[in-house]
Amino acid sequence: MPKPFSLIFIFLFFQVFASQDSKANDSFDWAAFSSQEEQAEYISEQLKRWKNQTTDLRDKPLRVIYFHAKDREPLKNHLERWDGILSDIQNFFRTEMKKLGYGEVTVSLEKENGKLKLHEIRGKEEDKSYSYKSGSKIRGEVFEALRSKGLDPDRETLLIVCGLSKTENKKVTIYSPYYGMGADHNRGICFTADMEWLSIDGLKPDPQKITLQVKEHRGYEPFTLNRFNTVYIGGTIHELGHGLSLPHNLATKREAIRGTALMGAGNYTYRKEWRNQGKGSFLTHSSALRLLVHPLFNGDSNQSKENPALTFKELTIEHNQESILIKGKIDAVIPTLAMIAYNDRENKGQRGYMVNNNYDATSWTSVISPKNEFKIRIMDLRDGNHQIRLTSVHPNGATTTKRMHYSRKDGVFDFSKAQQEIKNILAK
Repeated sequence: MPKPFSLIFIFLFFQVFASQDSKANDSFDWAAFSSQEEQAEYISEQLKRWKNQTTDLRDKPLRVIYFHAKDREPLKNHLERWDGILSDIQNFFRTEMKKLGYGEVTVSLEKENGKLKLHEIRGKEEDKSYSYKSGSKIRGEVFEALRSKGLDPDRETLLIVCGLSKTENKKVTIYSPYYGMGADHNRGICFTADMEWLSIDGLKPDPQKITLQVKEHRGYEPFTLNRFNTVYIGGTIHELGHGLSLPHNLATKREAIRGTALMGAGNYTYRKEWRNQGKGSFLTHSSALRLLVHPLFNGDSNQSKENPALTFKELTIEHNQESILIKGKIDAVIPTLAMIAYNDRENKGQRGYMVNNNYDATSWTSVISPKNEFKIRIMDLRDGNHQIRLTSVHPNGATTTKRMHYSRKDGVFDFSKAQQEIKNILAK
């Protein structure tokens, strides 16, 4: 049994510790979290604390499906090639997350005999019945096949690789779906295409200088072997990003030093640095934050299904000519790990309408203080009509988003609509 003196010492130690912790809460130094590196260190500690309190965390892998028509077999060397492609994608995420200060975090892959497990699914119809627009049809056939295997596709993230292409020597015709079909942290679905010339080796310098003729949505176009693999493997990881619930975004001026944002036009620059042809693709901090907590990166738990029930207690927006400052105080059932603001300018859509299409949305981030406060400074300001999407990131993988609108013309701001939207947000 400890002596009375020891008990007094232990009591005083915890009193001092509690006092210091309380003082830290009262004097949170926002200036200490202005850089991405400082934010990453703080966010990592908060996530570690949550994980230590979550006893039922378990791995959740990406399910990779290989779909082919009933009258055709999978394309040549499909397993070997896709094992290499997904391993490289896994390495890309691991490297990017480490560069941003989050350690070697990456997507979990399903393995069988040491290689990527492909769930091969033969379609119900012949090859001629499938096209780029067949996503819904293929989705239905894949879901039915997975349920017969005891998997619930509504609780999985699926990358569907479609063997819907034809290769005649150096002539390649592609007629596969190549897009995402909606996702959150609990489920996702995205399509990509398989071609015989597709491989990780094709991303490296090509001494033979092979040129392919590739037809997808238009007539045949010339592609060097390198560019072909950059575009279509880059397209795979970009669409997988959507399957992991990542939106499009544009690198900020500071981030652009690293290359092209993966979820911007990064599908056209993937691994270009391997050939000394310029800077390649990279993860923005906002994309990394959302992947950091995704169950395929962070682990699945019963809490993954829970709604964070976020509410705003305070929310303000102010500006000067160089920046917009958003400050707020929040409350949530599931703790909030970080806040992201996407600053998205309206552009003309395909039919001439003005839309927020995400491609030029710069993203800005904030830690959450011990008092559940955040501060986000948006820079790189431009004239035009804008939508700010304020997105909370929670350690169970969930996100919630609130929208505000403003305009800027010749440097003059109009936040009248945003102020009304803030009132509505606070009233809920």
